[in-house]
Amino acid sequence: MMTRRSARRRSREARARPPGRHPVRRRWLVLALVLALGPAARGEDTVRLTLDEALAGLRRQNPELLAGALHVRAAHGDVITAGLLPNPTLSAGAGNFPVGRTNPGGLGVGDTVVSQVGLAEEVLLPGKRGARRAAAHGREEAAAAERADLERRLTFELRARFAALLEASERLRLARENLDRYRETVRVSEARAREGDISHAELDKIALEQRGFEREVADAEADRREAVAALLPLVGVDAADVEAVGALALPPAPEGIEQLVGEALARRPDLQAAARAEEAAEAALRLARAERWPNPTLGVQYTHSEFQVSGDLANQVGASVSVPLPVFNQNQGEIERAEAEALIARHEVEKLRLAIPQEVRSAVSSYTIARERVARFEDAFLRQAREARHAAEVSFREGAVSLLEFLEAERTYVQTEREHLAALRDLNTAAFDVTRAAALEVSP
Repeated sequence: MMTRRSARRRSREARARPPGRHPVRRRWLVLALVLALGPAARGEDTVRLTLDEALAGLRRQNPELLAGALHVRAAHGDVITAGLLPNPTLSAGAGNFPVGRTNPGGLGVGDTVVSQVGLAEEVLLPGKRGARRAAAHGREEAAAAERADLERRLTFELRARFAALLEASERLRLARENLDRYRETVRVSEARAREGDISHAELDKIALEQRGFEREVADAEADRREAVAALLPLVGVDAADVEAVGALALPPAPEGIEQLVGEALARRPDLQAAARAEEAAEAALRLARAERWPNPTLGVQYTHSEFQVSGDLANQVGASVSVPLPVFNQNQGEIERAEAEALIARHEVEKLRLAIPQEVRSAVSSYTIARERVARFEDAFLRQAREARHAAEVSFREGAVSLLEFLEAERTYVQTEREHLAALRDLNTAAFDVTRAAALEVSP
């Protein structure tokens, strides 16, 4: 009994003891766990992103861009390999061991053994090493240009998806606003029905129409969720939601078409990658032609003989040259393949030089059409739909117009708002496409 009371007293004293070193250590452990689990916890958070912050995240942590940088690093490894000389070959051997009777008789292993050490080196013929290094450098530069082109294309994708998220968020805001506004209409209609101004059948129609506004909110929420899911992988962020900071505004008009075409031909990384690939293919063709002639191998040997009784020299030095004879294999297959690949690379450059100007012109044309469409909405359509809805709402509450006229005005306004937002998104996407096609953000 005394033991149990003592244990309880020690337990109470331990709980009442001021915090010492062990609680501090535990607090540091908890802090370390929180920091370690930070990324996983952030997976449930909502992140706020501006377009510039999203672009910075793309360039810093997008997995596809990181893989592209590793491709450049791998190509640089080929450059290092292409500049290395062949390793020399060291050989050693021993022989002339007696088996059976010897002449003269009685000779042992130590009297007849012959040992040899040699060193051989393959000598590269002129032109081979330079062609191999030129081909490797061309592939490295092509990989770097392909990585820049990947960034150009992903930048456009991110901007387009960011604009889609802005459009979806604004559409959701307007859908909720229209739903709240219509709920007020239902409330007023219920009051009118109680006063006998409208029939219960008309009230039921008004109440049923609310389902359409609720469905619009649900559709907008689903579209926004899809826009978030499309954006986050590009930014390289794992989060539950994104709050896109910004607004769909009118982008500035692009420069003259021919100036943009000139900029594109000077800046486009895919054209630069194709040109570097063509140079690498030409260097590979030179190497394949040079490989028709095999490299000679030069060697030097040192021989020590114990079989001097037979007249051998005790120490000897010799040299050798070996060359494979190109009788059957003169690298014909590699030459034909390299010739075909060089022509393919040349045609790829020509194809891009023809396609890029048309791509720029199409992007500018799409921008012009999208801007004219937005102008029509902002100059007339939005104002007309808003005024028509307001007039119909006031007239319906006063009993001057029918239910069908009021509902039609509401639907027209909602549809006009949706089409205006879609037109703004298309205009921003078209402006981003002009930047992408002309590579305006890529250094020449």
